[in-house]
Amino acid sequence: MSRKALARVALPSDRPRGPDVLLSVSVPESFLVEGATIEIEVPRNLSCATCSGGGCDACGRSGALSVRGRGDPAEKVEVTLPRPLPAASGSLAPRVVTLRIPEYGGRAPDESNLPRGNLLLTVRSGEPPSSGVTRLPGPSVPPPAVEPELLGVEDGAESDARVVLLFVVAALCALLAWWLRR
Repeated sequence: MSRKALARVALPSDRPRGPDVLLSVSVPESFLVEGATIEIEVPRNLSCATCSGGGCDACGRSGALSVRGRGDPAEKVEVTLPRPLPAASGSLAPRVVTLRIPEYGGRAPDESNLPRGNLLLTVRSGEPPSSGVTRLPGPSVPPPAVEPELLGVEDGAESDARVVLLFVVAALCALLAWWLRR
């Protein structure tokens, strides 16, 4: 019996780089609904994305990574939030948006000459906005050189139904593949 891979899941920019970090902020729901442009002051130390702060080889078992040196000025990143798609009911449901922002993550070892890792930014609905988050009147001109990539959007119960449907489809594909190999 031969084995064949049905699919491979990979990030589009899988290339050597520094470690990825996590940052979660909250903004008023109106920011998410309107697709507002926000500026976020990135803290110097952030949770490691590999272990979610639990400690692993990527972060030297500390659970956190530095994105800049102690004496370096604070970094800010500008993000225009994606506008939501209407829910089945026609309303715009509160949601959580996760964006991958390349080269705003953890620093690679100096001797490696690798670029910084990704900043995995999660934006949630909440009042008031997190400290360090400012709404801008619009995108800067010219737009930033680094475009964020949308990793995920959660729309409450609809996202749960999509996940269940995805697992059912995957199970049916696996069953069909097994049956065809017989």
